[in-house]
Amino acid sequence: MLSHDRIWSAIDHLAQRNNLTASGLAKRAGLDATSFNRSKRISPDGRKRWPSTESVAKILAATGATLDDFLRLIEPRDAEARIAVPLIGSERAAGHIGANGLPGNGSPMAEVELPGLGQERCFAIEVRDGALAPLYRDGDVLVVSPTAAIRRGDRVVTCLGDGGIMVAELKRRTARAAELSGPVPGEPDRIVLASEIAWMARVMWVRH
Repeated sequence: MLSHDRIWSAIDHLAQRNNLTASGLAKRAGLDATSFNRSKRISPDGRKRWPSTESVAKILAATGATLDDFLRLIEPRDAEARIAVPLIGSERAAGHIGANGLPGNGSPMAEVELPGLGQERCFAIEVRDGALAPLYRDGDVLVVSPTAAIRRGDRVVTCLGDGGIMVAELKRRTARAAELSGPVPGEPDRIVLASEIAWMARVMWVRH
């Protein structure tokens, strides 16, 4: 029998994989923003409440996850429960992605172990020296994948040709340029020419 706590935990982890809160995941799926609030998981009289199959289907469609992906979050397979990915500091993220899947000189500082992220090639960036403020603080770890498909609305790390890196939501991407949201609400969007982009990787997971 599926565990009530594990199902809700799987929804929380699916939200985190897409760099969303549970409320943000609900909104992306076209559901009421409070659908997955913790207060909705237990009734006032203490009875367990379960997410509807329709709501689960909608969040899978909204994130591109499969039912198998979701089931793995509920009951991780031992071999897939955790993976170790190379960890580099944000100051070393400049440069093109090499054959080993790492940017810059491709030499990892260490490895970090995280919940399984499927078959995508990933590496982790530890934020240092305020490089990704105000979205992330020093010490935060972003797991990114340069091989995962990037869709409109995904949060991405973009390394520019001049060595700078930035994190933003992708609004549109063509062969000529990428349109990225402003780093904080109210700030103007930014258009970055393809010729200025060394690499772009989808944010798969964030550890604060």
